[in-house]
Amino acid sequence: MADPLAGDPVRDAERQRALGVCLLLAAALLVGGLDLPARGYESFRYAMFGFTSGLLGILFTFALVSREVLWRPAGWIGVVLLVYWAAATAMLFRVLLPPPGLVQVGLAVVAAVGAGVIVSRRDREGAVLALGTVTVILAVIRFALVPVFWARSGLPNWGPVRLGASADAVRDFFVAFAPERPASQALHFLAVVLWVVALWLQWEPPAAAAREPDAHSLSAGGK
Repeated sequence: MADPLAGDPVRDAERQRALGVCLLLAAALLVGGLDLPARGYESFRYAMFGFTSGLLGILFTFALVSREVLWRPAGWIGVVLLVYWAAATAMLFRVLLPPPGLVQVGLAVVAAVGAGVIVSRRDREGAVLALGTVTVILAVIRFALVPVFWARSGLPNWGPVRLGASADAVRDFFVAFAPERPASQALHFLAVVLWVVALWLQWEPPAAAAREPDAHSLSAGGK
């Protein structure tokens, strides 16, 4: 005879799995917000994501849920898990998007289009492929092209002609880049890795959700 006080082992496993995903996403939120300036420690800070990254986080979470890339347990745990996914995805874009400027605006539009591509995919693998493409594009521009552009776009000051100040103003219009320590970039990369691990951990659908279509098909077949 089954113990009436014992819970459903399948539901318990789902809750434990959701807890593990939430812990990974919380770690990504913590690590992704750490900034280490290139010089000095007076600017050491923890910064949350901004308005643009927040909107992209909500948009991509909705797109991934609609394509069943992200699963949501029943009850309040599912709501909490979606909140964690939206916040961690927003922090992911905070890490991947370049600093404020025209380049950030253009890449935010590209990312929004990428969310539309994810929604249009018919399978989960295609949605994840579109997500990976957007992530790689943003990462290459953020960590490779933007630092090179910032380092090589300056001009010297020639006496009264202050070309350097004009070049800095034009450069900040495109991207207001601030150099960071390699340790800061390593922490941001770790935040991306934690987000990917959380996605991998919940990739397989829960056992209860996998059994529901089978039960439905058996009942339909019996009719």
